[in-house]
Amino acid sequence: MNRMFAGAPGVGDGAVGQPAALSSADARARLRQADQAMSDASAKAGSAKGFADFLAEDAVLLVEGEYALKGRQAIQTWLTAHPLEQGGTLRWEPVRWDVSADGTLGYSVGTATVDAEGATQQAVGRYISAWRLQADGQWRVAATVRNAATTPMTPPEGFSPANTEPGAAARTLSKDAVLEEAMAADRAFSAQSVREGMGKAFTAWAAQDAVLLTGDAGLYGQDSIARVFAPFTLEQNGLSWEPVLGDAAASGDLAYTMGRAIATGKDAQGQPRKDFVKYLTVWRRQADGPWRYVTDGGNSSPGPQGP
Repeated sequence: MNRMFAGAPGVGDGAVGQPAALSSADARARLRQADQAMSDASAKAGSAKGFADFLAEDAVLLVEGEYALKGRQAIQTWLTAHPLEQGGTLRWEPVRWDVSADGTLGYSVGTATVDAEGATQQAVGRYISAWRLQADGQWRVAATVRNAATTPMTPPEGFSPANTEPGAAARTLSKDAVLEEAMAADRAFSAQSVREGMGKAFTAWAAQDAVLLTGDAGLYGQDSIARVFAPFTLEQNGLSWEPVLGDAAASGDLAYTMGRAIATGKDAQGQPRKDFVKYLTVWRRQADGPWRYVTDGGNSSPGPQGP
């Protein structure tokens, strides 16, 4: 199903005592600076130190074949036993990063690489991270999904690393109310997948400039998503899901949801197959009101619980 961080100590020093006073452009620039600082720290100290230092206390990490890892300490323990750097040098490079209108929630999408000393090839992965601005003005990762890949994400010519669609008017709502709107959109997204097939649902619910981790170079824009997802008909594949976790910006324009999914189909021998998946979806409210996903990714779970 298509369904890695900032604010380590030292990132954004001197910024922010009042996060809301930052313009969206400044907040977005600080998010990118934090992502770069995370990459530098990961390259220097490895994932169990450099990467984990950028996590919020209640962060959630989605990795292949595991239930969701919840909390910085649990994630750090897992990374000590399963380092992402694999004995090499770990780096991150986003292709898209953006923030909410109030500058409190953000996301980044991109490529992770591991360079082993003396090696001629890189190990490549792709990631989505949802970031939350902390009370001290530091960006930290609240949720992230990491998937293996064989090639880096390579945007097409003219691709913008920032959101290009007109934003919805800012609103003053409780974060819980905004999150419930995004949760409702996610549930309706799943209902369409069950009713009409995942191909139609993933096309209909994509923002015009949505970015997905799948494909040789990634998918960029609703049109490319529609072309690639067209074969995923109701007859070929079944996919349903439910959101369980998430967060939102009080400005009412950005949120993320996390949950569990079940994919059904047939194996190479034509026998029925069922796979369990966990996912992270980032949502942006459109200028005309509806919520649409701007990025989405997931990986396998060992069973139906979770995420």
